[in-house]
Amino acid sequence: MIKCPACWQEIDDNESVCPKCGFVLRAGASNDVEIEIHNDSWNGNQSYYPQQNNYQKLNSDYSPIKKSNNMKSKDKAIISVAIVAIVVIVFVFAIPKGNSKSKKDYYDSYSYGNDYSYDYSYSSGAKTGKEGALNKAKSYLNTSAFSYTGLIEQLEYEGFSNSEATYGADNCGANWKDQALKKAKSYLNTSAFSESGLQEQLEYEGFTAEEAKYGVSNCGADWKQQASKKAASYLRSHSGWSRSKLIDQLEYEGFTYDQASYGASQNGL
Repeated sequence: MIKCPACWQEIDDNESVCPKCGFVLRAGASNDVEIEIHNDSWNGNQSYYPQQNNYQKLNSDYSPIKKSNNMKSKDKAIISVAIVAIVVIVFVFAIPKGNSKSKKDYYDSYSYGNDYSYDYSYSSGAKTGKEGALNKAKSYLNTSAFSYTGLIEQLEYEGFSNSEATYGADNCGANWKDQALKKAKSYLNTSAFSESGLQEQLEYEGFTAEEAKYGVSNCGADWKQQASKKAASYLRSHSGWSRSKLIDQLEYEGFTYDQASYGASQNGL
């Protein structure tokens, strides 16, 4: 009997491989033998103890154990995934970036709406100085209605000097009475006004009393219908109106008593 130098168990001295731990005792034993080292096989009196399961001892040399088929399959799968990942990365970075739009393309394609939409028809002309103010004034008048003073203020807000803005307003070719009429119709499309209330609103916008009067007189408004619309808007926003209070409010808005009474009656009061 001898003791195995790996597990220190007594075994027959004719054994070439330890039946306890698989340690190869003699050269010439099969290289396919894989040893399994158990943590509980350590003996304090033993001077040597193999630490890795991936190696077996043959003639005092270490040689790698053959990999199983499962391990080979896993390695192949990992390599395949790595190759696919590299191909994807190369493909992504190789895509040309020619389809992206510049900031200029984006802003040129943006369409402005509402009352103060911008017309870029003047873009080929001057954009600064007096000529720039003139081009900008014409652009504004293509999309909205302005009084003379209102247009100057808007151009100054855009960064033009007072002299440049005044030049633009003086030379844009606007008929200010027609501008007052356009503005009056614009207001009536969105809200209800009395005749005097619309006059005041146009004057507030910078039109002269004569220009505002022209706009009010020619806008085609039916002031009784305007009183009815105004009464309806009050009844939608507040409850508890009596007929007399509603008439008083409409008169305060500039409607005559007859117009206010009509408005109240049309709304069930």
